[in-house]
Amino acid sequence: MMNKKGAAKRKSVLFINADREYSEDKAQNHLRPEDIDKIINAYRKGKTIPGYARVVPTDEIIKEDYNCNIRRYVDNAPPPEPHDVRAHLHGGIPLAEIESLGHFWQNYAGLRADIFAPRDAEYMNFSPYLAEKRDIAEFVNRHAGVLQANQTFMTQLEAWWEQNLPIVEALAPDAANQQARPRNVYVMRSQLMDSIHDAFTQQNLLTSFQVRGAFASYVNYLKADFKSIAASGWGAELIPDEDILQSQFPEVLAEQTNAQARLAALQALFAAADDEDFEDTDDTGVMTSEQVKDLKAKLKDAKGMVKQCKRDPGLGSSEEYQEKVAQIEAQLKRHKVLEDEAKELKKVIKAIENKRDELVLSAREKISQDEARVVIVARLKQLLLNTYNRYLRAEQRACITAIENLWGKYAVTTKEIEVEREHASKQLQNFLAELGYE
Repeated sequence: MMNKKGAAKRKSVLFINADREYSEDKAQNHLRPEDIDKIINAYRKGKTIPGYARVVPTDEIIKEDYNCNIRRYVDNAPPPEPHDVRAHLHGGIPLAEIESLGHFWQNYAGLRADIFAPRDAEYMNFSPYLAEKRDIAEFVNRHAGVLQANQTFMTQLEAWWEQNLPIVEALAPDAANQQARPRNVYVMRSQLMDSIHDAFTQQNLLTSFQVRGAFASYVNYLKADFKSIAASGWGAELIPDEDILQSQFPEVLAEQTNAQARLAALQALFAAADDEDFEDTDDTGVMTSEQVKDLKAKLKDAKGMVKQCKRDPGLGSSEEYQEKVAQIEAQLKRHKVLEDEAKELKKVIKAIENKRDELVLSAREKISQDEARVVIVARLKQLLLNTYNRYLRAEQRACITAIENLWGKYAVTTKEIEVEREHASKQLQNFLAELGYE
């Protein structure tokens, strides 16, 4: 996009290269709120940001024959992946590459010391606590420094919410003056955006763009709710059905959840029973469709033989066939009990779903504005915490990925690979010799 307004008076052009900062989706990629905020911030400040934005004098563009290819002026290509030959050959993780992840070590106290162990002046080893690459994620996720950093951030966020809650509550019309002009949601957004940005300037867990972007995402998700609050106050219609049921009829939700869980377990059992290799090791009594069909055929034959033996004792003992009938009926009954339970669970779930709307409607009519405000404010707070928690988890995953990358490069040395290759080669030669190919 090019801004030509006032171009004749300008002696420079601001180039912004944001093509590496986006979220990948199945159908198409899209800009995240923090990406949009960073673009806007770079444009408004109009200053050079290494690898992202640059103010280019027009004389330089003229020398380039007016070529306005963005990458010519703002190269945001990532640096090449470093590879330490000595580490590949002899082992160890280069200290320089560990230090390049300094922002993680700064944010997560003690993680660096616990992930790595001393080796020499220029290299370190992985901690003996890490036996495999897959151990890294669990180690980081459970590390005290990581948990403490996230908890500190969330505690500060909760304090910020309580401090700025009056701004959100001021959205609702004055109860004493219902004719007052509705409050402006975008003014509230701007106030809170600046406030949360200033409140988190001293932390390094999230960038300022992420702090602002997370809040922009939060407000955008709740835009309709905020507009409704501004227009008509704390209406109970803003409370989701699930929240009303949870607060007013928790036993109904519990019954539905339990029924759905049991039905899912039964359906999984029936599906597994039809697999070729299925064995009822838990003695549930479930059978495959073919087994049920076969047993019903045998039951029919056994009942027929009972009648025939009674008429003609020479054909065999009717008591023996009657015992066989009882055994087959017992097997079929155990299976039918499970089928009947599944049918009954479906009825229970359907009945609950049918009365949910009535329960929600009746409960919503009884909720006062003050009660609704308490529930709505609690929901707004929880959604804010959830939004930032997602960003914190993403940062945590980025740390795990970076450490796993070091493991992938240096955990196994070239010499170890060669030894394993020689061993595998000898095994192969022995197998071929045994088969008579050598």
